[in-house]
Amino acid sequence: MTTIKPFAAGSYLTTRNAAQLTTLKNQLNDLSTQLSSGLTAQTYGGLGSGRSTALSAQATLSALTGYAAGINAAQTRTNVAVTSLTQVATLGIDARNTLNNGLQSTPVNATAAKTNALNNLQAALDTLNQSVAGNYLFGGANSSTQPVLDADTILNGNGTQIGLKTFVANQVAADVGPLKNGRLSQTYPTLDSNGVPINTKITLSDDPSSQVSPRSGYVITGASALPIAGGIAANYVSGSTGMSNAVTIDVNQQPVAGDSLTLTLQLPDNTTTTVTLTAAASGTTPASSSTGFAIGADAAATAKNLNDALTSALSASAGSTLTANSTARAASAFFSAPNATTTAANTVVWYQGENGSTDPLSTQSVQVSAGSSVQVGVRANQPAISNVLAGLATVALGMPSSSDPNAAAIYSAISGKAQPLLSSADTSPGTSSTGALPSVQDTVTQLSLASTRMSNAATTNKASQNTLQNTLAGIEQAPTEEVVAKLLDVQNRLQASYQVTASLSKLSLVNYIS
Repeated sequence: MTTIKPFAAGSYLTTRNAAQLTTLKNQLNDLSTQLSSGLTAQTYGGLGSGRSTALSAQATLSALTGYAAGINAAQTRTNVAVTSLTQVATLGIDARNTLNNGLQSTPVNATAAKTNALNNLQAALDTLNQSVAGNYLFGGANSSTQPVLDADTILNGNGTQIGLKTFVANQVAADVGPLKNGRLSQTYPTLDSNGVPINTKITLSDDPSSQVSPRSGYVITGASALPIAGGIAANYVSGSTGMSNAVTIDVNQQPVAGDSLTLTLQLPDNTTTTVTLTAAASGTTPASSSTGFAIGADAAATAKNLNDALTSALSASAGSTLTANSTARAASAFFSAPNATTTAANTVVWYQGENGSTDPLSTQSVQVSAGSSVQVGVRANQPAISNVLAGLATVALGMPSSSDPNAAAIYSAISGKAQPLLSSADTSPGTSSTGALPSVQDTVTQLSLASTRMSNAATTNKASQNTLQNTLAGIEQAPTEEVVAKLLDVQNRLQASYQVTASLSKLSLVNYIS
């Protein structure tokens, strides 16, 4: 008779016992592995329903680790940037205070101010080339290129392109003109063959090119004589487009001491200055040839004295007020490049970094969480920084030597132009389409706040990381005490099962009868 093996007598019981033994053996192996490795399972599939949670937690932990690395690197860069910009702001503030204090001191130490400003300018330029781990801090989105040329190239050029010194000198020369009087033409009364003036009229006119952009030199915008019915008359005529503005000054009779002549002159930046000459009593000498003139023996002699004084006054004004204006304008234009009209073809461009139209802060950002990033970008040519550099350059290149007879006036004029530029260290330099432009100190504050945000994010991320690690440990790690208890239980059950199975395997009819 043929017997179907799976359905043979006793086969089911035997199969079930074998299966139970195998199950217990597998459990024993799993628990032994858990005890040795400390893990619940060797694969995510072995975690059962916890595998989805474990996979999600691992992904989040990996992201948090990346955020932590990014935050750490960004904080280092930001802290160095804060230190560097603080130094630039300090240089600007100190230079401004020194200029202001210098106005109160006698004698004016122009040479010291000039030397200090040049040293501070070079220090500021070097500071703007700071880098961390090979990444430059002040190049906006471009962190791989040195953002600022070296100080020597900026000041002196590179052989084919002029530097700041020549750029400023060219602008000053263009403004003061060949006669050193602001490009004005002055005509003295006509003389007879004996050198005696035929009339007592003096004419003064400006250069028509001074009215056309780019502006250079003085533009005459007004003239007046006091008292109105005094011995001096001033007739101002505004020229039409492309024509000179002119003033005719006539000593039609002898003035008296205290009578005065005032000219109003417009500078290329549309600000104005005045030149006033006051008559001094006959036989006396004016305190300064650029502020007064002596009353002569007759109207002709007085006209000659007035003409000479006017020549001296215009030269002094051009050498101080106009020169200071030229220096500051040229320095500002240079350090605004490539945002301004400075041409790279003939002038070095000091800033080599990224120069987009976006907010500088947005040029560099660090992801601090899944839905949040912190902006930490800076450009070395931001308006406030450029202004501080221009202010330092104005002092460094515009201050006179201590031997200059007009040193006090030049110092005052340079100080008047440099201080507003240097104030950008801690005062907003103006407004843009998006609102007030930040000062250097404002940018320091923005970066400091960004650093604080990153620190707070790092703290939050660390707490989340700890929570996730605890959750993951509860899923992936096998508690030693629990595993040992289970292992002992399975071992006991397996041993008992082996013993029962062994006993049953010895049963037979002979053993049973006996």
